Amino acid sequence: MFDRNNSLPLSLFLQAERQARLDSLVIKACMRGTMSRLAEWLSALGTWGTRLARNLADERLLRSAIRELHQLDDRTLADIGMTRCGIEYAVRRGRPTCSNIRESGNDIRRLQCDGR
Repeated sequence: MFDRNNSLPLSLFLQAERQARLDSLVIKACMRGTMSRLAEWLSALGTWGTRLARNLADERLLRSAIRELHQLDDRTLADIGMTRCGIEYAVRRGRPTCSNIRESGNDIRRLQCDGR
């Protein structure tokens, strides 16, 4: 009956196709930026997780050494030049090197180094 022409003019079709390509390029650029940021974030997260695991393992070793030294008696600790209260400091920071000697007249007193 009625013969309708439902086709778009060629110029409108080309404009729509160009706009679709442009939209596709914009979307791809956004996705590329997003994926790059995601990769950076995941890399930072992996580095942080590795550092955390390493620190936890180091802390576990230190606590084990502290526990072993606390099992020694006071005489053995004195033989190695350590007091019970200085065990944790010695394990975490090394034995104190201060053997400060102070002279006052004829009296020579050795100051105790408590690790601070």
